[in-house]
Amino acid sequence: MAVILAVTNGPSGMRWSTIELGRRLVAAGHTVTFAGDPSAHDLAEHHGLGFCPLGSNGVDAFLAEDTTGSLIDRLRRLPERRCEARRSTGIDAFVSVLGSLRPDLVLIDGEMHEHIVATAGAGFSLALLNTFASIWRRPGLPPPHTSIQPGVGWRGSRFGITLAWMAFRMRKRARFLRLRAQRVGCDRISLLRGLASEMGLDLDRETDASQWLIPFTYPRFPVLSLHALEFELPHEPPPGVHYVGPMVLEDRLDRPMAEADRRLLDGVLDRHVQSNPDRVLIFAGFGSFFTARRRWLRRLVAAIRERPGWELVLALGDRSEPADLGELPAGVHAFARAPQLEILARADAAIVHGGINTIDECVLAGVPMLTSCGGETDMAGNTVRVVHHGIGLAADPERDTTGRILDRLDRLLGDLSIAGNLSRMGALYRAYSEEEVAQRAVDRLLFGGRGPSP
Repeated sequence: MAVILAVTNGPSGMRWSTIELGRRLVAAGHTVTFAGDPSAHDLAEHHGLGFCPLGSNGVDAFLAEDTTGSLIDRLRRLPERRCEARRSTGIDAFVSVLGSLRPDLVLIDGEMHEHIVATAGAGFSLALLNTFASIWRRPGLPPPHTSIQPGVGWRGSRFGITLAWMAFRMRKRARFLRLRAQRVGCDRISLLRGLASEMGLDLDRETDASQWLIPFTYPRFPVLSLHALEFELPHEPPPGVHYVGPMVLEDRLDRPMAEADRRLLDGVLDRHVQSNPDRVLIFAGFGSFFTARRRWLRRLVAAIRERPGWELVLALGDRSEPADLGELPAGVHAFARAPQLEILARADAAIVHGGINTIDECVLAGVPMLTSCGGETDMAGNTVRVVHHGIGLAADPERDTTGRILDRLDRLLGDLSIAGNLSRMGALYRAYSEEEVAQRAVDRLLFGGRGPSP
C-alpha cells in the first residue's frame, strides 16, 4: 500500500476533516502521516496517523516588522528582504520532511500555497483538499461569499451572477495591486513567484487567479472536496474535482469542560431524554471565527424565555463571553465551548453560523438548522444551499425580532418537509462513507485505476 502525507495548518474544522480522511485511509491499509500544528499531535496519533509538526509561518510577523522601514531602504534591500521573507515561511523544514518521508501522495490544504509550490516543484504527486463550497466559476453558480440564489431576482440571473464574479475579480485584483505597493516586492504573490522559480515551477502555467480562492487555484492538480456534491447548488464540477463526502471526525479528544459546566450540561441532556412532548432542546454554536451579533443573541434568549420547556445550549466560541448576554433565564445555558457532536445527537434544532463543517454535522445528526449567517468566507453561500435544499431556514441577524425568531424555530420543529429533506440528505451523506468514495478516489490517484497492490 501507499505512503501518504496529509498537510494542513488550518483551523480546527479543517484539521478534523483531514484527520478523518487520514483515519479512513489508514483503515484501508495505507500509511498516513499528518503534518500540521504541534497541538494536533495527540489527536493524529489517537487515530492511527503518524505526526510531523509544521513550523509556524512567520510571514505576517516579518511583514509587520518590515513595514516599519522607509520606502527607499526597503527598495535598496529588496533581495535581502525577500530572502528573509522566504526563511520566515519555514518551508525549508517541510521540504526536508518530503525528502525523508518520500510519500507516494501528498494531500494538501488548498490554501497552503507555499507547501503546494514546494511539493509540486520537488516532483511529488499531490492532490489539494477543499473544505469550502464550490470555489470555481461554473455556469449558473454564484461566488460562494454571496447570498445570491440562482433563478431568484435579477441578481440570480445569468447576467447577475456574471456581474458578481466580475465585481469579485475586480476587488481581488485591486487588493493584489494595493498589497504589492504597500509591501514593496514582498507581497505574497511575489514571494510565491520567487519560491516557484527557485523550485523550477511555472506559477503562471499552474495557477488561475480568476477563481474564488485567494490568491489563486491550481487547475492542473486534482482536488478532493471534503463534502457532498448533493449539498451544492446544481452545477457540473470542473474536471479533476472529486467530491468524496463529508469528513466528520467523531472522536476529537475535546478539551474537557470545567467540572461545573459539565454537570450543568449533563443535567440538560438528561432532562431531554425524558419523554415529554413539550420539552425541546436547541443547540446554538458559532464556530471558531464567527463574531456573534449580541443584539440578535439577546433576542434569541428572549424567545426561549417565552417557551416553557424549551432549553437552549449556547456554545459561544472564543469571540464572546456568557456574561456578554446579561442575565439568562433558567432555560438558557451559555458556555465558552461545548461538545458539539454530543449535543447535536440529542438536539431538536440547531442555530448555526453557516460554517459548512457544522452544517454537515447537523445533516448527519438529522437536526434542522436556523442559519444566522456570520458573513465570513463562504457562510452566505452555505446558507443559500441550506435554504435551497429545504434542510433549514435563514435568519436575518439585522432585522429579526423575537417573534420572528420564534416563528422560524416553530417551523423548524414542526415542518415535516424539512424533516424529510434532512432524512434524504443524510442518507446521501452516509452513502459516501458506506461506499468508501474517498478511499477509492485516493486509490485512483495512486494507482491510476489499476487498483492497489496486495
